[in-house]
Amino acid sequence: MFQDILTNIFAFLVVLGFLIFAHEAGHFAVAKLFRVRVLVFSFGFGKRLFGFRHGDTDYRVSAIPLGGYVRMAGDTPEENVVGRPDEFLSKPKWQRFLILFAGPSMNVLIAILFFAVLAMVGIEELVRRPAIADVEAGSPAQKAGLRAGDRIVSINRDRIESFDDVKLIISMSANTPLSVVVVRDGVTRTATLTPVQKDSEYGPIGYAGITPAGIEPVVGRVEAGSPAESAGLRVGDRIVAVNGKPVVALEEFMTASNDAKTKPLPVTVARGAQSMSVTLAPASGEIALLRGVYPRTKLTKLSFFPALKYGVNESWRMLKVTKSALARLFRAEGSVKELSGPINIARISGDMFRRGWLYVVSLMAMISLQLGVMNLLPIPVLDGGHIMILLIEGVARRDLSLRVKERIQQLGFAVLATLMIVVLYNDVISNVLRMKNG
Repeated sequence: MFQDILTNIFAFLVVLGFLIFAHEAGHFAVAKLFRVRVLVFSFGFGKRLFGFRHGDTDYRVSAIPLGGYVRMAGDTPEENVVGRPDEFLSKPKWQRFLILFAGPSMNVLIAILFFAVLAMVGIEELVRRPAIADVEAGSPAQKAGLRAGDRIVSINRDRIESFDDVKLIISMSANTPLSVVVVRDGVTRTATLTPVQKDSEYGPIGYAGITPAGIEPVVGRVEAGSPAESAGLRVGDRIVAVNGKPVVALEEFMTASNDAKTKPLPVTVARGAQSMSVTLAPASGEIALLRGVYPRTKLTKLSFFPALKYGVNESWRMLKVTKSALARLFRAEGSVKELSGPINIARISGDMFRRGWLYVVSLMAMISLQLGVMNLLPIPVLDGGHIMILLIEGVARRDLSLRVKERIQQLGFAVLATLMIVVLYNDVISNVLRMKNG
């Protein structure tokens, strides 16, 4: 338990610290490009620990290693004070816009690059059909008219490739009507599904009450030297019966194999138009349960430029999900309880860290994308708030007074502080209840 907490804290500092630091590095790079005098570029917050000065900039490492910040000359001038040419507010509006926009852009770029890295290393995913095996009585799915056997082809006009897509959209759409297109007995039907809110390990999510269809009982890979290889099974063979009983999902084969334990397992497979019976000998170790039979998976492994395209497409897909979640909040269909606070982010980061670095990279890509989007919201104090003021001044063709800007910043800070307090409160309460419930 204590070791997990330490891992969670470490992973949280690495994940969020790197992403916030990269965000500030974007501001820094473009500010330097436009010859803005940067006073401080810090890794971390709080008291200065050590660093060096180069030119006008103090490059430092600070006590709290959670991100960083950039302090530019002239970004908070006093009224009636004429700024120097190398100060932030002395630069043309288009340059200030690009400096502000560079931080969120860096987060989006990191997401694209990290998704691309995953695609180059190789992403192997279990093929899970977007089909429904069961519908819970009285659930939103039943009320929408969905049935067992339905195959989901699209949700809100977005094409569905696997049940993971279904799960993601439903979990992000509590209390939000979804247009679901399914195929039933060869006929296309449309239903309106409104998931309800349900508590999960990491906070409230949308719940529809549908159980995914099992994994297709098709051989995707045969372990070398396993009972499956000895019996002559090949990739593409479909398991149709085990111990004389028909199976429609690989999970049924796994159950039968586990029940048989050290006994031989009679299996009937279909290979093209042929049907054949084989017997799988018992096995030990990691292959004992499946006896060398592995399900079909989809492997994505691309060269550099196709991987970049994959990164852009995956980022765009996640952006649409984020946009939908934010729209729900503004329509009062969502709740701030759905926003993850630092404790939940730390727990998720720790879980991914324990699984391996590929999971950490995937998490960082998703968080970086959301960090970039959130910073572009037109809320004063955030980059999007400053950009909004620049756009207002551009349209009005005059600068707002210092007094007006101060009031806007104070309002933005109050809104943001209130939101942070509510999120942190929900975060603490949900984790305290989770620990009490074991």
